[in-house]
Amino acid sequence: MPLNQILIRSLSGYAFVLPGLAVYFVFLARSGRRQTAAHTAAAFVFCYYLIGILTTTGIREFHAFAPRLSLVPFVGMFRGPDTAFNLLLFFPLGLFLPLLYRRFDRLLPVAAAGFVGSLSIELLQLFGMGTTDINDLITNTAGACLGFLVQAGLSRFLPAGWRRALRPAGVSDLAELLFFSLYCLLIMVTVQPLTISRLFGLG
Repeated sequence: MPLNQILIRSLSGYAFVLPGLAVYFVFLARSGRRQTAAHTAAAFVFCYYLIGILTTTGIREFHAFAPRLSLVPFVGMFRGPDTAFNLLLFFPLGLFLPLLYRRFDRLLPVAAAGFVGSLSIELLQLFGMGTTDINDLITNTAGACLGFLVQAGLSRFLPAGWRRALRPAGVSDLAELLFFSLYCLLIMVTVQPLTISRLFGLG
């Protein structure tokens, strides 16, 4: 997908995500769980990243079940740019998760999140959204792990107490992450394709 289309699709989807995020953080504040400015700002950036993943992997409105499968691992994995692209696509996930949530201070939870996130995308692609490829699952998960390892190395040089400013107070890590993920997905398979079609004529 050309870069200009990625930007149009991701920004048009993110425009619908912004009000929902604003309502979410207002709700937290009014219920006595006011978040730090750092966490709130990072959450808005993280949700744009989630929209970007859904855009670049072709997640859009559902079509008929039409699977295109590539289920033999490692075949053709190192031919072409796909492996590097998949590593880079999930690399930021390995950075964001431990920065935002205490639950992801270890590699295993980050690897599990990368695997589940990638598997969800591969399953969605069964509905006319692309090819379901086991190599994508492997390389996406590896990208998340690589991001975690880089984050772990860099965190040693950051000021003491910086994690507390980025992590939510009084909110379940998994509940917030699940909300962000499902909300972004809902926008990208409903109102975003309709907006793209009417305003920009993109299918």
